[in-house]
Amino acid sequence: MATLWQRLTGQARIEKRLAPPPIPTRSNSTVSTSSALSLTSVYRAVQIIATPIAKALPLETYRYAGGMEQRIQNPLLVTNPSLSETRRDFLFATVTSLALDGNAFWFKSYDSRGLVNDLTLLPASSVGVRLDGPTGMSGAKVFDYMGKTYTGADIEHLRLFTTAGNLRGVGPVQAASQDILAAIDLRDFAATWFSNAGVPTGVLQTSKTINKDIADEITTAWHTKQATRQIAVLADGFSYAPVQLSPKDALLTEYQSQVTQNIARLFGIPARLLLTGVDGTSDTYSNAQDEQRVMWLHTLMTYTDVIEDALSRCLPRATRVQFNFEGLFKADPKQRFETYAIATGGAPFMTVEEVRQKENMA
Repeated sequence: MATLWQRLTGQARIEKRLAPPPIPTRSNSTVSTSSALSLTSVYRAVQIIATPIAKALPLETYRYAGGMEQRIQNPLLVTNPSLSETRRDFLFATVTSLALDGNAFWFKSYDSRGLVNDLTLLPASSVGVRLDGPTGMSGAKVFDYMGKTYTGADIEHLRLFTTAGNLRGVGPVQAASQDILAAIDLRDFAATWFSNAGVPTGVLQTSKTINKDIADEITTAWHTKQATRQIAVLADGFSYAPVQLSPKDALLTEYQSQVTQNIARLFGIPARLLLTGVDGTSDTYSNAQDEQRVMWLHTLMTYTDVIEDALSRCLPRATRVQFNFEGLFKADPKQRFETYAIATGGAPFMTVEEVRQKENMA
């Protein structure tokens, strides 16, 4: 019986597949942080968020006393929260934990005065959170880690996105796990397109009517010749058409670009920072600056607010810390120096020394 292909084209199509084409399947209904991080766009998005918080933003400490709040010298816990790693590494890992899991857990160590003097970041996936009431629906929040139960005095819990009734926070990966899974599926499918997609290297065609035995014999002979790269000789009435794809089609470039834009939107960063663009937008310097300011305001502060509150709770009462965003929001040099000229001019309210300090020229 003629196949659908034969009825449509009027030709006999000969092809032999060693195995049926696989259908991409998902082994898990949820995505892990490690599998999410294997996506280049997710890896880069987390790096873009974590780097300025860990390195570019200075921390400042304030104490409320005598009816007013004053900036004080940073205590050692703020200067270096962890005794086992640098502040950069500690903050970077904390932001990464919040971005990938929605939660971060600091284990607190105390000195002889009862003050927190060391923080250790725990793997978020290994910490359980529950209420210690008899029904598990009420009581104080406790944490289960490595077979032991700890209270809030031992572990500081940071949550990126909080919802009523949920003890754990929600991160981008958990909120849009199906989008992340779809991106992983697309990446894996594109990577195995030529080896596992069941697409033949070419098609032998003839205008003659042949039976299955002859088709199998011709196909086997063709494969044998091709396996040793011998010269192929086609019988009368046969032609060979290779199956070819452009690199753009083979790599599913348009779909992958759309996935990258979705991940940029999910993590709240400009798509251009992931080296992809959005149709209808221009790439002027002014637009890029505006996008980065919006990201600092609406994305970075989501993370810094959580870290500020958690670190402040680890300090004595009436003491708090905050990140200084002034360096990120600096105007361009021309605008800054015009402002300084006004500030130190006819009715000065700044000194030249203060200007030098703000520009790190002291």
